[in-house]
Amino acid sequence: MISIILLHALFATSIPIGKVLVGMSSPFFLSGVRMLIAGILLLGYQYFRKSEDFKLNKNHWWLYAQIMFISIYLKYILRYWGLNYLPSGKMSFLLQLAPFMVAFFSYLLFNERLTLKKWFAMCIAFVGLMPLLLAGSSTEPIRATFSFFLLPELAIIGSLVAHSLGLIAMRQLIRQHGYSAPMTNGIRMFGGGLLALMTSFAYEGFGTPVTNGPSFAFWLIAIIIISNIICHNFYASLLKKYSATFLSLTDFLGPIFVTIYGCLFLGECITWHFFFAGFFVFAGLYLFYSDELTEITKITVPQSSGVSTPRTAPAMTFKQK
Repeated sequence: MISIILLHALFATSIPIGKVLVGMSSPFFLSGVRMLIAGILLLGYQYFRKSEDFKLNKNHWWLYAQIMFISIYLKYILRYWGLNYLPSGKMSFLLQLAPFMVAFFSYLLFNERLTLKKWFAMCIAFVGLMPLLLAGSSTEPIRATFSFFLLPELAIIGSLVAHSLGLIAMRQLIRQHGYSAPMTNGIRMFGGGLLALMTSFAYEGFGTPVTNGPSFAFWLIAIIIISNIICHNFYASLLKKYSATFLSLTDFLGPIFVTIYGCLFLGECITWHFFFAGFFVFAGLYLFYSDELTEITKITVPQSSGVSTPRTAPAMTFKQK
């Protein structure tokens, strides 16, 4: 659990940094240049340090095409556009609907099922999020027409759908087909970034893409190193140990750090909604994780002990795959 907490403490910095960057550039250009540079760095590392793993099976190109387009291109364009209109803390909490998306798509694609205790844990976390999701913010512009979810919120929800589908496809490449995390991340970031840059040049032209070059370059390098290089590979490596749904549920830790960073560096205030959500999120996370540990223990009980153990692995763990 310490490694997961550290991961999200680092990952959370990408949202306030992204909010600074999107104020200097368009979502298309920002997504493209960030992902293209990160992809080149990761693929260069894979080629020069572990060239024996630098190989692709043509039968897996469809999975790579999915993660390029869905988990990079769509995800980050929608996320940056929505972030331009929402405070970082609220956006981060909206992204915490991801476990429900991952559970739904895992059920459809792999027939993976959750225990009643896990569903209860996720419902507790969702209840904790509702007051914050429905609360307004003094930093949000007034956007009439809709009274519940407006376009920026819908963009964030669309980005988490893309994240969930991409996570499942990425799991197949790493877990089932044996590709390394740097290789998989490098290809998806390079391809997705190239698509975003092509869209930027086609839609926005070849004019000046940023308003403050030196500041943009500094924060861009920071977000690439922290998020793309360190956190994405850290996250991918954890897929070998934890289930996709559980890792998505631990994303609930992200808003805790994002809200703190937003308060300290962006002047966003912390309301009672933050503490209410934090309590229920941690409660749901504890219940979910305790149930997962119980399932893993049942699987790994030695047969010689005389204890009758299940013949199949729990749906949402990777221990038997």
